[in-house]
Amino acid sequence: MTLNERIGYELRSQRLLRRMTIQQVANKLGKSKNTVSYYELGKIKITINDLIDYCNVVGCDYIEILKKANGEWDNTIHQDIKE
Repeated sequence: MTLNERIGYELRSQRLLRRMTIQQVANKLGKSKNTVSYYELGKIKITINDLIDYCNVVGCDYIEILKKANGEWDNTIHQDIKE
């Protein structure tokens, strides 16, 4: 599983915990339902700004999402951010 897929998995988990639909999140972000779905599936890279906005909408901490997705903080995350 790629880092993008793990981030997406964590985002989806947080959204579902709050009983929100993809459409609700998409509406609040001003994005299409497909874009939010692709973020959650890891099919497209989410920018740091969009990650922060998504987390604000859902009510979670983007740093915690990154830590969980990466199995806690390590250099792998820095490599993906540079790409």
